[in-house]
Amino acid sequence: MENQFEQLSNETLAKVKAFGIKSKSVIKSFKQSSRKLSAYLKDNRLEFSLDTGRAWLQSVCPSEPVSRSQRIIYLARRRAVMLLAESQAGTLDTWRIYPSRLAARPATAEYLRLLHSHEQRLKSDGMAKETVSFALRVDSDFLSYLEASGKLDIAQIAPRDVTGYFARDAFSGRKPDGVKAYAYKLKSFLTFLEETGTITGKTLSLAVPKVFAKHESIVTVLSEKAVSALQNGDNKFCADTEARDHAMILLALHLGIRRSDIIKMKLSDIDWQNDKISFVQQKTGVPVILPLLPDVGNALMDYILNFRPRISADEIFLRHYAPYQAISPCSSVVEKRLSAFESEDCPQRGFHILRRTLATGMLRTNIPRSVISAAIGQVDPNSVDVYLSADESNMRKCALSLEGIECTRGDLR
Repeated sequence: MENQFEQLSNETLAKVKAFGIKSKSVIKSFKQSSRKLSAYLKDNRLEFSLDTGRAWLQSVCPSEPVSRSQRIIYLARRRAVMLLAESQAGTLDTWRIYPSRLAARPATAEYLRLLHSHEQRLKSDGMAKETVSFALRVDSDFLSYLEASGKLDIAQIAPRDVTGYFARDAFSGRKPDGVKAYAYKLKSFLTFLEETGTITGKTLSLAVPKVFAKHESIVTVLSEKAVSALQNGDNKFCADTEARDHAMILLALHLGIRRSDIIKMKLSDIDWQNDKISFVQQKTGVPVILPLLPDVGNALMDYILNFRPRISADEIFLRHYAPYQAISPCSSVVEKRLSAFESEDCPQRGFHILRRTLATGMLRTNIPRSVISAAIGQVDPNSVDVYLSADESNMRKCALSLEGIECTRGDLR
């Protein structure tokens, strides 16, 4: 029994290496997990299966609160179990990513049918993949809430069920904009059910709350020192990925392109002859054409010709370890480099601060709002008004005089 598991472990590791996985940490964690799992099976006189593997995971699952290092170790062990189980079943034919959490789905057959119908409608309307995914997540959460409340028939729900959904503790810590996004998607779903005749005799979409407290945030931007360092590529981390990361940063810092569009950008999106970049925005679905600035073009050319893995993928920016594919939307390309700056030079460490820095710089040079919104891919020209708060010198000109309401108390002068 012990020899069988050892053979399975060796076969699985050989397959993993055959997939091109060369990361020492990945291979080391798999070996460590296999040894600990083998000891567990031996102590309990068990044979390996997906069920016994999950039982072992349950026994080693860290208790709350879970630190970041504990979570990383647990996920590595979970991945080892899943790889071993697939290898045992003969289905391990490529390197896989196993999501730690799956989106909740209702169990009722009727609710699942409604989800599928709404998904088909959204796709037929030409909605982006991310938009469809978020809408289905809201739909599923609402239908799961109905199930937990004992409402297993859509005809049974009443307006109080809709308002009760937003009164749950799950929304108590959410920012108003986040709650508003859920409200908008739920209203769309309920409207769909009304239009298709699934809900009759009542207009539940009107029960979705409309008013939320307005949340105003202070726009933060990079200092001139940080901008200069990023432009020059001063903060170097890994030689293999430096050219890739530098090109991505310049696309956001000089052209204001969103992270989602940079990650999805294809080789065919670049017109080298006419010095242009053209693509359809993931968020808005609106086509945009931007000038290929010299420094951006040079950075892209350097990466593509000298550092990009030689594979046939259409995406420009790839991972530099097997399997060689487009980098993940969750990759920390910018975060790693921004972490090198002090908080006064870089108040926030995220991709979006690069877009904010560009838009604010354009405002400071009196470029019209319509031009700025078009340059950074905003549909509504008024959406750039939020960047006005970072234009400190011009905002000072808007200060109101205290004439007529002067303070007379000496301690407040």
